[in-house]
Amino acid sequence: MRLKLIVITLLFTLVGLAQTKGTIKGVITDKDLNNEPLPFANVVVKGQNIAVNTDENGGYSIAIVPGEYILEFSFLGYENATEKVIVKENETIIVNKSIGSGSYTLQDVVIQNNTSREKETALLLEQKNAVEIKQSIGAQEMSRKGVSTVEQGVSKISGVSKVEDRGIFIRGLDDRYNYMQINGLNFIPSDPNLKTIPLSFIPTDIVRNIDVFKTFNTGLYQDFAGASINIWTKDISSKPFTKVSLSTGFNSLASFKDFKTSDEGSGNFFGYTGEKRNLPNVYGENVALGYQASPSESKDLFNASWTPDRTTAPLSFGTSITNSDSFDLENDRKIGYIFNINFNNNYQNQSGVRRNINSEGTAFKDFDLNRWNYTTQKSALASINLKKSNKYNFLFNLIYIQNSENEIREFAGENTDFITIDKPFFLRDTKYLENSSIGFQQIGTIYFKDKKHTLEYGIAATLGKNNMPDRKILITEGVEDDANFVTFNGVNPFRFYSILDNVNANGKVEYEIKFGEETDGKYKNVVRFGYAGDMTTFNFFNRTIRLNANPSLTETALNTNFPQVFFDTNFDAGHLFYASTPDPTYKVDINQFTNAGFINFAKNWSKLTLDFGVRIEYMFRETKYREETSSVNSPFKTKTYDPIDFSPVLNAKYLVNDKTNLRFTASKTSTKPRVREILPFRYQDGDGNFTLGNPDIKNTQNYNADFKIEYFPKNNATFSATVFGKYIQDPISRLVEGTSTGFLENYANFDEATLYGLELETTFSFDLLFPDNIIAEKTTLGLNTILMKSNEKADASKFPQLTSTSRSLQGASDFIINADLSYDVVKTEKTESRATLIFNTFSDRIYGVGNSGAADFIEQPIDRLDFTWRNTFNKNYQVNLTLRNLLDSEIIVTQDATRALAFPDQYSNISRQLNQGISVGLEFSYTF
Repeated sequence: MRLKLIVITLLFTLVGLAQTKGTIKGVITDKDLNNEPLPFANVVVKGQNIAVNTDENGGYSIAIVPGEYILEFSFLGYENATEKVIVKENETIIVNKSIGSGSYTLQDVVIQNNTSREKETALLLEQKNAVEIKQSIGAQEMSRKGVSTVEQGVSKISGVSKVEDRGIFIRGLDDRYNYMQINGLNFIPSDPNLKTIPLSFIPTDIVRNIDVFKTFNTGLYQDFAGASINIWTKDISSKPFTKVSLSTGFNSLASFKDFKTSDEGSGNFFGYTGEKRNLPNVYGENVALGYQASPSESKDLFNASWTPDRTTAPLSFGTSITNSDSFDLENDRKIGYIFNINFNNNYQNQSGVRRNINSEGTAFKDFDLNRWNYTTQKSALASINLKKSNKYNFLFNLIYIQNSENEIREFAGENTDFITIDKPFFLRDTKYLENSSIGFQQIGTIYFKDKKHTLEYGIAATLGKNNMPDRKILITEGVEDDANFVTFNGVNPFRFYSILDNVNANGKVEYEIKFGEETDGKYKNVVRFGYAGDMTTFNFFNRTIRLNANPSLTETALNTNFPQVFFDTNFDAGHLFYASTPDPTYKVDINQFTNAGFINFAKNWSKLTLDFGVRIEYMFRETKYREETSSVNSPFKTKTYDPIDFSPVLNAKYLVNDKTNLRFTASKTSTKPRVREILPFRYQDGDGNFTLGNPDIKNTQNYNADFKIEYFPKNNATFSATVFGKYIQDPISRLVEGTSTGFLENYANFDEATLYGLELETTFSFDLLFPDNIIAEKTTLGLNTILMKSNEKADASKFPQLTSTSRSLQGASDFIINADLSYDVVKTEKTESRATLIFNTFSDRIYGVGNSGAADFIEQPIDRLDFTWRNTFNKNYQVNLTLRNLLDSEIIVTQDATRALAFPDQYSNISRQLNQGISVGLEFSYTF
């Protein structure tokens, strides 16, 4: 009897299993991204225990018994969609669906899937599941906020502020303490004054998203204490498209106003110097000894004129072209490409003051400043992507970034360092600067054993050049037609050339193993280990050629508007000549190598995830140079520095509930100096001030800790708070000491620095507070702020020139606020219109360190208000309006007296003041 029951049961079971199923399949697309495939979207059969995720191509497939069902399509932050279907035996039903989302703001995320996302919602999804902490901003949000460069995008992140002329500060730490990569590989800047390529040089047209790591993980180089920034270039589109953009801009101070420039070639408009600025062969790179030219020879040595060109500044101009397509190959392979070329220019005309004030409040340099600057930015991206689902993904990138500055600055006023001058001191600095970098990258991901094992690698090579050809410093007594040629204490008019060539090769390889798979497809354990290497060489050359006068020069009257006439006349008369003196520091070579290995282990429990590991980096730096007191024929002196740094790290995440995460991270990192800070060469600014690097600088040691709580009340809202602290050993600081003609700025390691603070961030749609309100649903707020304290200490016996040996870190504000308010004016299937107000401010902060009894330089707060209006018509046309600096805020730096005022009625504590004007931008783009 028992046997019969078993047989009957088996028969019924087999009948049930044999029941023929039907299939539901389709593709989910992203309505907000021109119906691009939407990976990792959810497809749920309501009322059944069946749910799947779309693959990287947005596809899904469900096998199910015949019947009538309701499908629900969703993605975090998107509007859900449903579809009723009837499934029949042996039939396949195609259900394609397009879903879209509203807008969200910056999110802390860790990439766990190799998705190509530009949307804010994709970053929010990754944040919720992340272990490590970082912040990201995608192309969608940058477009919404009218962001045109990476610098503007990063400045919207909490704890980030922009310091005029010194780039981005993150948690009070400047460029020295930050690091930058493109697509996870190093891209070395060509400018010796910077650790990272200026983010303002990189247009958002080539950017998919930007990741900002404020905390360390073993996959990053140790070289940061502020943040490590990774810029991801655009992904290949699955659908062919071409986008053409044209833009123009108006500035209230520059447009249609008189403009001075140095127009020395037909390529100046596009930011390429011409042959007129070439260095004469008699002063070439292979000439070690000085050379004195005769007056007649001097007249024809240089092609570039001392007389500036006068014109009227037109509107700024920009254009961008992007084309992308992909093709299906056999064996489930796909190949695609994307190409972008971008050009922008800008005209600036600024005025202000520049003062140096002593401890009694007396300005020993008191100048009115006028500045004209024509800048260009060019970039190009060519990328090819070959991939096979679940097998491999190979990316080949060629990246070109170039910028130029054609700047004239004029200083006029009192200069007590030049005490023989009876008329106002006048200095004109005519400078052309060109930075260019071109890099090749090959990046690959290979999957093994159903993606349980993953191999990632990348190799890159970059060539960079910083070129300052024929900078001219004109110094006179008096201005315009009431001026006289003058030299004082060796500070003559001069021409200056410098070239810094750098070559970089870097690469990485990482292997990841997942094990302990659970029923939901996740893994309890992940082991990751790898190697990274970097080789960089810097070859620096400089030449200063002074304009000297013979004793026969007695008639010194000249017109500063036409100085070339005076020089030509006196070359012909034999009174003036060019000469250079033997300079042992005219060449410097720096070779730097880094080798790193790391291992990392992540352990997952139901609510707790621990991620810990260690990275070991060995750095070798070799500096070859001659000291200032050496002979030009002396052998190079070689200074080496080869530390080994261990960087342990712990990341922890605790899931309180499905809406709340707690995170903690602790790590140790090490910061390298900039090239300029170790470059043993005396660089002069024209007015008697100098900068000299210190090859003995050591790397700083940074100890970091963060604790964060984040709350997601609904899919399109988040609130977070982060407490952080840093202890820095041997922080690098700028020092200033007096000389007979001005200041000498150099660098040294102070003793220690501390930094701690609180970051608060929120983003939400106002329907969270006012449900069922139409206006509230269309209005989104993003707000982040940081409250911070810092302190830096130096040994008074080592640095006696400092006014104070304990102060806040340079560039660190007590608070920073970034906010944006967006409103969807129109949002239909074919038309979108969104207006956004953006506000940024910060508290006062140290701009420069005071010395010899004088107080520190303090940069005053800048309240900045911008407005953007983005409009899309028929999905193909876009018209965007941008208004910047609506409050017409000025840059102001003050320096207070520390003693009783010598001349109270003449006292002003304003050291630097520069206006910026209000800018209006209009952009039109067409996608087809």
